[in-house]
Amino acid sequence: MTVTVERVVLATDGSEPARTAATHALFLARVLDAPLHVVSATGTSPAAAAETAEPSVSAAFEAEEAVSAVVRRALLADVRATSEVADGPAAAVVERAVGEGDLLVIGRRGQTGSGRFLVGSVAERLLGAPPVPTLAVPAAATDPEYRTVALLADGESSSGSAAPLARRIAAATRATLQPLSIVDGRDAAVGSRETLRALEAEARARLNDVVAAAARDAVESGGTVRIGEPAAELLAHVERVGADVVVVGVERSGREIRRFRRTEHRADGVVASRVVRHAGVPVLVAPSVRDSVKR
Repeated sequence: MTVTVERVVLATDGSEPARTAATHALFLARVLDAPLHVVSATGTSPAAAAETAEPSVSAAFEAEEAVSAVVRRALLADVRATSEVADGPAAAVVERAVGEGDLLVIGRRGQTGSGRFLVGSVAERLLGAPPVPTLAVPAAATDPEYRTVALLADGESSSGSAAPLARRIAAATRATLQPLSIVDGRDAAVGSRETLRALEAEARARLNDVVAAAARDAVESGGTVRIGEPAAELLAHVERVGADVVVVGVERSGREIRRFRRTEHRADGVVASRVVRHAGVPVLVAPSVRDSVKR
C-alpha cells in the first residue's frame, strides 16, 4: 500500500509552540515535495462576527499575523505556500480545511499556557478523532532531522495508513525505521502458555511484514517485539532507539475508537493520547485510510 502526501497543512495561532510546529511543517513540506497550507481561526463564529465586529477584528488581525509569518518563512525556504483565516472555533476550522491526502501539523504544549491550536480541548478533539494523519509537535521539540522513525506495528498500523506513512517519511529523510510490535500484557496475563506463544508469533509476523515492506521501499529498518502495557512500551521504545518522530495508527468505527480486544493488540485513542502527552518528540497519529475525510 502506498500513501502519498499531497499537502502539508499547518494549524497556527502564532504562539511559540505553533512556531515550533511550523518548523516541522516546513521541513516535511520540503522533503515530501508537497505544498504547505497555513490555516488559522479567529475563534469567533461567523454569526457572532456579523453582530459585533470589534472582538472579531482583533482576533482576525492576530490570525492574519500568524499565517503571514509562516508564509514568509515558507518563501525563504522555497516552499510553496497558501493560507486562510476563517471565523469559527479552531477545531471546526481545521476540520473544514483538511481533506484527503493532507498531513496536518499542530503544536503541543504542556499542561499550562494558552493558544487556540495547542493541546487542550482543541487538539484533544483533533487527535482523538483525527480527520487526517496529524502530527503533534511538542513545544520543546528540537529542529527536525528525523534520522530515526519509530512505529507501533500493530494490526491497524500495518494494514492502515500509519506504516506506509512511516515508510514514506523515512524514505524521504533517509531515516531508519524502528517498528515495535507489542503483545498486550493484559492478554498475556490471562492466557495459557500456548496462547502467549501464539500472541508472540502474531506480533513477530506483524513486525516481519513491516520490515519486509520497508525493504521493498529501500528503507533501512530494525524492530523488536515486547510484552507489556502498549503506551508504556512504545514510550520506552522511543527512548531506546533515540527516535526523532513516532507514528501510531488508530482504528475507529464511525466517530468511536474501538477498544482493545483479547488476543488482538490494537492502538486506540487511549494509547495515542498517552504517547502524544508524554513523548518528547513529534507524534504522528494516523487514522484508518477508510476513515480519513475527503475534500
